[in-house]
Order: sequence, then C-alpha cells, then structure tokens
Amino acid sequence: MEAAIRHMVVFSLKYPKDDPRTADFFKTAKRIFSNIPIAKNFMMCSEISPKNGYDYGFSFDFMTQADYDAYNQIPEHLAFIEERWNKEVSDFMEIDFKEQ
Repeated sequence: MEAAIRHMVVFSLKYPKDDPRTADFFKTAKRIFSNIPIAKNFMMCSEISPKNGYDYGFSFDFMTQADYDAYNQIPEHLAFIEERWNKEVSDFMEIDFKEQ
C-alpha cells in the first residue's frame, strides 16, 4: 500500500440504481471528494459480488494520520455528510485501515 491509511465506506442508497437521484448523489460526491488534495486515489465503486448487502463504495488514501484527521474536519466533507449522506444513505459500514 502506498498510503498510511486507507479509508473505505460501503453503503446503499435509499433510491434504485437507475434513479436520477442516485446519479446526482455520485456526481456531487465526485465533485467534492476528487477536489480534496489530501484524499488521494479517490474511487467510487459499485458492488459486483452477491456476498454483501451494500451496493456502492468510496475509497480514499491518506498519507498521514494528520491528513486523515484533517479530512474529517474539511467543511465540504462535513457539508456533504449533513446535506446528502445523512439523508440519502440507507445503510453503511466504514472501514479505516492503517498499514502495518
């Protein structure tokens, strides 16, 4: 792993996959998260395995603990959580790995 911390979240939305609100959610997420310089290798994913109940995932890499901590205080990130995530996500699991 090239980063010290890998932050991942798997989730499902309240809308069907083909709903325009789903597309708008991802368009907004891409605009916000791809412009946070300390969040490296931002990736938006769709689940392809039937082994879990989540439909989507986001993944980010952080080079230092300080970068990860700062990310959790960035106004754009906090606004997305408040305005979109808390209202549109039906279920999620967050995973944060630190390289050993």
